Amino acid sequence: MTANTATARRLLRREARATRRGPAIALAVVLTVLLLVLLGGTVGWSLDEGFRTQVRAWFAPVAAIAHTAPALLTAGAVLVALALLLLGAAVLPGRRARRTRLDARAALVIDDGVLADAVADGVARRLGVPRGQVRVTVGRRTVLIRVTPTSGVPVDPAAAEDAAGRVLDEAGFRLSPRVQVAPEGVIA
Repeated sequence: MTANTATARRLLRREARATRRGPAIALAVVLTVLLLVLLGGTVGWSLDEGFRTQVRAWFAPVAAIAHTAPALLTAGAVLVALALLLLGAAVLPGRRARRTRLDARAALVIDDGVLADAVADGVARRLGVPRGQVRVTVGRRTVLIRVTPTSGVPVDPAAAEDAAGRVLDEAGFRLSPRVQVAPEGVIA
């Protein structure tokens, strides 16, 4: 493996993965606000007797409920779920709606929407239906093709699957096409 291939693979991986900037900023803002509130509460608690009595009055019902087993179990379950969510956001890779391919001459990044449009164009051309009657959704491993036929004109699902497979092979992506033909057609 050459240095250029390693660099291209690293760039492709970077383009296909989403950053965690948004969740990290949101968590930092929430923690900053909570820490500022805690700091203000601590200062108020230490300096003002009236503030202490008011805070005790606010938290008296919470303290009574907090000593029950169901409340402790619920709070624990919520905190564990939040911790698992944050851990998952930190560790699991985010995925953008993009496909990558590396060949001998170039590194290629294709958006799933562009791939779906190419498949829809190929299927519509092969079946002889207007482009607006073919909808394509690109998933992680499959391509779902929904065809609404023109009323009275039959549609061959095998031909649609063959056309989609041909477009995907030309693009160099190994996805399995699935075809759904609407039971009722549209009037042309």
